[in-house]
Parts: sequence; structure tokens; C-alpha cells
Amino acid sequence: MALTMRPTGLGHGVYADAIDYNVFSGEWCIGRIYEQRTGPKGLRWFWALHAPGGRETLRASNRVATLEVAKAEFEGELEAMEGVAKMEEAP
Repeated sequence: MALTMRPTGLGHGVYADAIDYNVFSGEWCIGRIYEQRTGPKGLRWFWALHAPGGRETLRASNRVATLEVAKAEFEGELEAMEGVAKMEEAP
């Protein structure tokens, strides 16, 4: 499943240059990855995945040290959920 990241555009004021992405599968927004400027350096990046799963929404999230690790964990969790959610890629 091909994923794309698009800037959220939510930053303003002192956070105008904050790194903040929505994660899309096709045209479905299935999560978010962003950098938090406070807290320990090893936990600066937050990722969250929310995927439709019939009557329930499947969710997962974590804090990690780098954007690369956040992307890898996000994709790994999505792969693990695919069979459970029986998701299809959006057009």
C-alpha cells in the first residue's frame, strides 16, 4: 500500500515552521506524524495511525527518536492491521 505524507498546515505563530504531516493511503487520511519540540530527544517524533475496521476503528501510536523510525513503525503497524481491518486502498 503506497503511503504519502502531506504537510498539515496547522502551524502558526512560533510553531509556523513545525514539522507536521498527515499520512494518506490514496485519498484516505489514515494518520499523522509530527515533531514535538519539548520533551526528551529520544521521544521527539509522534506518530498515530487510525484505520477503519468495520464497526471499530483500529488505532496505534508511539513516540520515537527520528522521523525515519516514525515512518518505519507507522508502516509496520499498518501492515499488521491490514488483515484485521480488511482495508482496500482508496482511489
